[in-house]
Amino acid sequence: MAKAIQDCIVLFGDSLTERQDVPQALFERMNNAYGRKLDVLNRGFGGYTSTLVLPLFEHLFTQKPEISPQIRLITMWFGTNDGVNFPNPRATTPLQFKKNHELMLENLTSPRSSYAVSDAPVHILLITPPPPYLPQVPLPAQWVRSTERCLEFTDVIRDLGKEWKRKEESIENKSGWKIEVLDLWKAMEDRAGGIGDGLAPFFHDGCHMTTEGYGVLWDEYQKIVKGAWKGDGLDWEDEDDLPLRVPSVREVNVVRPENVVEKMGVPKWKR
Repeated sequence: MAKAIQDCIVLFGDSLTERQDVPQALFERMNNAYGRKLDVLNRGFGGYTSTLVLPLFEHLFTQKPEISPQIRLITMWFGTNDGVNFPNPRATTPLQFKKNHELMLENLTSPRSSYAVSDAPVHILLITPPPPYLPQVPLPAQWVRSTERCLEFTDVIRDLGKEWKRKEESIENKSGWKIEVLDLWKAMEDRAGGIGDGLAPFFHDGCHMTTEGYGVLWDEYQKIVKGAWKGDGLDWEDEDDLPLRVPSVREVNVVRPENVVEKMGVPKWKR
């Protein structure tokens, strides 16, 4: 087993998180941004809903007192599969969708949680589902999705963000965890000029995103890192905020190579 010398990011979700066949999808962008600074773990599972991932939760996150790398950021991006129309067996009610997220968030943040991540100042990013572009959906599958039902699940994430923001700011938040909502639905709607044909460049089948779609997501992510989370050790462009963990070879004394350990970067918030 390799020793963890870097903190890590966990990308948790469905196929929109998992995909690596689309240039500049989320995983690729994260790796490009955080190379040699934070390890990026892709825990996206195509076709899964927030209900189907619950049994996996204890296998994805370590429990106390297990030793594991510190998780600095968790992205949670579900709803695209939960929000399919009944009688699809994967369909979830908005109420169950909310309860699933509340359970996962409690496990990640509560001081009473058995999960190790709850002891650290983890950042949690809730990402809303994107608006579907139905004209692109193959005809036999068009019944599976509707804009109105998908919006219900987006609204759940928006409401959860508000509720958990209040918990973040409460005195019970001993570990200093933080939460934000990346409202991808609104960002795409704004960029497209409404829910209509302007959405077409963001998708290739009305559901799965193109490079341009992931570009909208990334623009919104950068706003959060450089805004609400400024100075929290997630700004990869600010070497003081998040330095290289292992220094550039140019900084290593070739006569005394052991000095590489002395120069290993530590983010400002950990010093």
